Amino acid sequence: MSWKHFCIRTVLAALALMCAAACGGPEEPETYAPAEISSISVNGRDAVLDKQSLTFTVTLPTVTDFSSIVLSFNIFGDTVFAGDTELISGVTPVDATKPVTLTVKNGKSENEYTLVVRNTGLPVVRITTPMGRTVQSKEIWMEGASLRIENPDGTVDYDGGMSIKGRGNSTWGYPKKPYALKLDKKSSVLGMPKHKRWILLANWKDRTLLRNDAAFWLSRQTGLPYTVRGQFVEVEFNGKPAGNYYLCEQIKIDPNRVDVEEMDDFETDPELITGGYLLELDTYHDYYNEPSRFTSPLFNLPYQVKEPDEEAISTAAFKYIQGYVRDLETLLKDQARVKNHEYEEYFDVDSAIWFMFVNELANNTDFYGNWPWNGPHSVYLYKQRGGKIYSGPVWDFDYHGFVPSLSHQWAGATRTVYYPALYKDEKFRNRMLELWESKKNDLLKLTDYIDVMAEKIRLSEEYNHSLWPIPYTQNENGDEQMTFQQAVDRIKKGFTDKWNWMDAHLADLR
Repeated sequence: MSWKHFCIRTVLAALALMCAAACGGPEEPETYAPAEISSISVNGRDAVLDKQSLTFTVTLPTVTDFSSIVLSFNIFGDTVFAGDTELISGVTPVDATKPVTLTVKNGKSENEYTLVVRNTGLPVVRITTPMGRTVQSKEIWMEGASLRIENPDGTVDYDGGMSIKGRGNSTWGYPKKPYALKLDKKSSVLGMPKHKRWILLANWKDRTLLRNDAAFWLSRQTGLPYTVRGQFVEVEFNGKPAGNYYLCEQIKIDPNRVDVEEMDDFETDPELITGGYLLELDTYHDYYNEPSRFTSPLFNLPYQVKEPDEEAISTAAFKYIQGYVRDLETLLKDQARVKNHEYEEYFDVDSAIWFMFVNELANNTDFYGNWPWNGPHSVYLYKQRGGKIYSGPVWDFDYHGFVPSLSHQWAGATRTVYYPALYKDEKFRNRMLELWESKKNDLLKLTDYIDVMAEKIRLSEEYNHSLWPIPYTQNENGDEQMTFQQAVDRIKKGFTDKWNWMDAHLADLR
């Protein structure tokens, strides 16, 4: 290169540098803030973001159709797409039957999120009342209501007319109400055998929601002929979510429930009025002035004839069952007749023992309650035509059930119904120990069942507890202010403690 060329190039380079300096230097690349979705809500419920996987998850308890879900969202960016569709917050529907990929863009910056919309995995029970009225009576049926039950996948299990009323004694006074349902025609519900009558248990006092279901599981492991069937569901009243309920069978005489031969209305034939009866022992009967009730003459037990009901039982039938109870109690007051096992002609021994085991293992204080008066609550019995009285089915365990502090004492076995009289017979005591040994290890598996069911309702109970918190003043079971898992662990401990205590003390019953 010649000196002349070198000089020319040097001058040109200098001029270029001077020009660049004057113009602010080389051009800077464009920059954009990271594109982000800060929040998503669906049907007013906020989705939860897992920041590692960038996955939003939202649970909609009473939704089963996810094919057209409208999202509301806040973003740092310009646009959000689901596939090729640009979304407008609160307007554009998306198909959320499967996880949705959401792409948010901010200029040339973009990010991908996953949205998972789900229900609790429980069936949805939708109740519609005439003109959206509130159920206010537990005596008068509200007719003209409708019931629709949807499986978690959106398929319809039942859709039809019904009547509805409140139910329960003290439970009817709680914020979360229990209900009785009467379908327009006998129908199968959630795989349970056909019937018109069903119940929605609120389980409001039970932090775990599991006490009744756990006791029913125990009953099914025993030799009791019938145990109430039920399933956890989400309930919606007139379009408004009402939380987790236990949809179960009402205790009624029926081939698929309490299987005894039903008596005709106002039956008087001496042979036919020997059965079937559905009876309940409960000190509430006098307090609430229940119909068809009587107090047994020698043991002072509060009987009510549940079936035949007060509108169908004849005077002859009512007198017959009173006489049967009187004769049984006269026998049980005679130790010689007890030790001669004559009671075996009047009631079924095995069902009486299994019934006692379930109530004791559950620490059921209703087995021998103290309010409104000392005595049994919710103790059911039934009598076959021309046959014996059977104990069961078991019922009502949401009050003080499976409480650890009650696990080192008898809930009622030493003082309720006819058990103290029966322990005087060595044959009865031996049969009691024999039945315990035959099933005790199977019964101990209840803790595994509780774990399975707790996981099944975990999403549901969280939403239910937000709807129906239990105030500090309702400190009855002792777990009201615990977390769900703490309460679940506590009822398992209450059960295992009682199982161990019974195993050590059953032979001491005299």
